[in-house]
Amino acid sequence: MKKLELMIIIFICCFSFFLLSYFKSRNYELIYEKSNYKVTEKYLKEDKNYVVNVEYKKDNYSFIIPDSYHRSRKLVKTVKKYEVNGEICIEINFNGNKVMPTCKNNDGFISLYQTSDKMKSKVKITKYKEKVKTNSFEYKNIKVNFLNNKKVLVWNYHGFYYLDNKKKDNIKITNTDVYNPSSVGQIDNYLIIPNYDQGYEYKIIKILNINNFDIDKLELEESLSNESYVLGTNEKSIFLFDKKYEREFEIVPYKLKYRTVTPRIYENGNLIEKSSTYLATNEASFKYDDLYTYEIKNNNLYRKNKYNDNLELISRNNIKEIIKENNDEVYYLVDDKLYMYSDKYGEVLLLEYFELNFNYKNIIYIF
Repeated sequence: MKKLELMIIIFICCFSFFLLSYFKSRNYELIYEKSNYKVTEKYLKEDKNYVVNVEYKKDNYSFIIPDSYHRSRKLVKTVKKYEVNGEICIEINFNGNKVMPTCKNNDGFISLYQTSDKMKSKVKITKYKEKVKTNSFEYKNIKVNFLNNKKVLVWNYHGFYYLDNKKKDNIKITNTDVYNPSSVGQIDNYLIIPNYDQGYEYKIIKILNINNFDIDKLELEESLSNESYVLGTNEKSIFLFDKKYEREFEIVPYKLKYRTVTPRIYENGNLIEKSSTYLATNEASFKYDDLYTYEIKNNNLYRKNKYNDNLELISRNNIKEIIKENNDEVYYLVDDKLYMYSDKYGEVLLLEYFELNFNYKNIIYIF
């Protein structure tokens, strides 16, 4: 009887180990043909992304599909090509689902939303584009069209106008006129703001919790000058560098704590030591392991993914400033208008504020 029990236990353990091994996600790369196109299919378990490349005329049309791991392989079921007056779009069916087409014209890769009306019609863009449910209103001369369920704060020289789909408010921070709040930093649900009422050097940082509008004060032992700028965030900390005094502050808003640290930046979560001279003479910034990054080139807006060097045109508007990058969403200024781009909606006007014609640096914060 004991032998039988032991055999059953061994069998259960072996079978459990088999199941764990069988269903465990793993990296793989597979090359095969589908509809006479060469397809490279990869799974990257650390990112939890599938990356598919379809080769056509020596160009690689890349698709990124966030998805859980599948045991099956050769998940691209169909490949379809659309061609209109020099524009080419490749569409794939991945594991039974259609994926946003990747498009190219004579100048390079472009989003489907930047293709001609004829191409949009041919591809049937309505399969991919969701309708924007606008919520138009006006507050303090800010004309709002759509907020994408975000909380938006607009600096008004003394504080912030707060906007969301349900609430509008005027949050006063300072009695002093501040036209470029360059030392304001954003992390999680907090904004850190120097006490501008103290002049050009500050020994108090105000911490605004945008969830409840509470304002706490963090007292500093060292002075922070108005030549300070935000380097970036890492985990729960935000980092500022003071060019005048050549020192770096690490601030943890939710703990109301700070410390001075050796000069540093973070790249993809890794600490990189830098000299004070480097940080004082360069507007350095942290780098993050994001799926998408964005850049302005010839006043147009382009997107690049982390897996290749293809630049994809996503806006032909005259881009003035990128306000916020959030992987598959990007927020940016065109004249006095704030826009957003995402594959879900395309390019959408969020709000219009005439004051942005004059001052736009460090003015808008999006949560």
